[in-house]
Amino acid sequence: MSQRIGTRLLGVALLVGLGFALALQERAIDGQSLIGDAPYHLVAGHQALRYGQNTLNLEHPPLVKLVAALPLLLEEPVAPPSRIDDALTTAHRLFDDPSQLERIRLRSRSLLFLLFGLPLLLSVDGLGRHLVSRRVGHLLSLSLALSFASLPFLSVIQTDTAVALGFVLTLWMALRFVEGPTPGAALALGAGLGLALASKFSALLLLPVVALALGLASGLSFGRRLARAALVLLPAVGLPWASYAVANHAYDSEAGRQTIRAYCQGDALVTEDRLLPWEENLLRLETLSPSLAQYATGVLGVHAQNDLGIYPTLAFGTLSTEGRWWYFPALLLLRTPWVLLLCGVAAAIHRVLAPPRPLPLPAQGPARRARWLLAATAVIYLGVAATSSYNLGVRHLLPVLPLIYLPAVRWAARGAWTSLLLLAILATEGWLLAPLWMSATGSWWLSEDPARLAMVSGDTEYHQNFIALERWAEEQGIDRYALLYPLLSAHEVAAYSERAVVVRPGEELDFEWVVTSILLESHLPAVETSPAEGLRGAEALRELAVAWRPLWNSARQGEDLGPVAGTFRVFHHPRPPD
Repeated sequence: MSQRIGTRLLGVALLVGLGFALALQERAIDGQSLIGDAPYHLVAGHQALRYGQNTLNLEHPPLVKLVAALPLLLEEPVAPPSRIDDALTTAHRLFDDPSQLERIRLRSRSLLFLLFGLPLLLSVDGLGRHLVSRRVGHLLSLSLALSFASLPFLSVIQTDTAVALGFVLTLWMALRFVEGPTPGAALALGAGLGLALASKFSALLLLPVVALALGLASGLSFGRRLARAALVLLPAVGLPWASYAVANHAYDSEAGRQTIRAYCQGDALVTEDRLLPWEENLLRLETLSPSLAQYATGVLGVHAQNDLGIYPTLAFGTLSTEGRWWYFPALLLLRTPWVLLLCGVAAAIHRVLAPPRPLPLPAQGPARRARWLLAATAVIYLGVAATSSYNLGVRHLLPVLPLIYLPAVRWAARGAWTSLLLLAILATEGWLLAPLWMSATGSWWLSEDPARLAMVSGDTEYHQNFIALERWAEEQGIDRYALLYPLLSAHEVAAYSERAVVVRPGEELDFEWVVTSILLESHLPAVETSPAEGLRGAEALRELAVAWRPLWNSARQGEDLGPVAGTFRVFHHPRPPD
């Protein structure tokens, strides 16, 4: 009787959970300011859509930028066609008109969620149903939608959600293909791969998985296997080609070649001289296919930056640009909701202690092939992540996060009541943290020390909490406050707040209220104590620390009122009575 009641309640809870997940996305879209690279993505997409020139941000394929920039076509042109060396200046023009910025932010994020975020959740549901059961599919999808590690990224103006959708679709279609390698299944497999390749260069990691699927498919002669491979290639090549064709619809060869030269000479990305040997060949390729030359330039540029290690990342109080093999495993422990961690431990114990249940003989072959595909996808992706210097947060794990959550969800799905408990805890946690989910690294409860255990550089602070900060100041009746935030333009802050006054080193801190970014309290000591070896640009970072230390010390002379809006700390400097 209890199990029957639990099953009925679970059916209702799944529907409620879906509505709740959509409500959380509405809060994310409304309550988060544009994250770090979003203005650059929007301007690059705007230039491609309006002027037909894909000459900005070659380090990402154009598909997501084109979609994100569609709402800009409803506005006055943001800027005339820009050269690559003017791109960042042009991107800041988005902040000229706060009301226009608000419209663009809401429309772009809503569109990205509808076209990539929501389909990702539906595809995860389909993958879970295909692998295990309908209940597992529903729970896996809702776990991704409700987890504070993933839900804030489902609608941000970045490429991670789109490539995650491509990964999940490719893996799902690969499983279907090995079970029945029909022409339609081959085309579906290629479509998933094509979507991923059109979204982000990390999709190249799917090529071995697709090759494995082609090899594992049974019942095909060598000729038919080659024919199926050709069918896979049609959409796999066609979708990226189509996105580049749209982005280059009014292509200017001189501007395109100038952009390629800028990338090769290290003027567009920090690649030093790594791309110089490729310059002549890339320019020669441009005469044959501008789109292919742009794709190759982007891949080579990202690879060069990864080799050089250019992003200083904070982990446990130490900065490094080299990347750490343990970064993503540690990040998963800190960024995975505790209920999923507990379910994962329970699943591991159950796996060890429970006697294995042999499958019927006809089912053993498909199950073995599915395990090969799942293992190949996870091992290849996580193996590359472990050797990468791009230690930039949990969003880079989004393509394999459903696979990482799968064992925990599968264990919870064994019972209706455990399934209900999982959903209830994730939903409660997601609601309590809204809209500060990205800030939940290390101490998701946003304790008095938000930097404790935090991996701040790539996850906690990404410009996402200015709206929450402004709402806090309004609630407190604070009309004016100083904002200490390294490497941030006052122009960007002004688009969100008329109360904030950006104060820089050398300026007077004569304010009653002082708000400091988490970057100061976490990065100042890290820059001062981290060894120069393994930290690219250590000397420049230490010069910044020397410049900012007096301001930080001055801010701390006030009463520490604790953290607000997830990534800020407030100090009160009482004024003497008149």
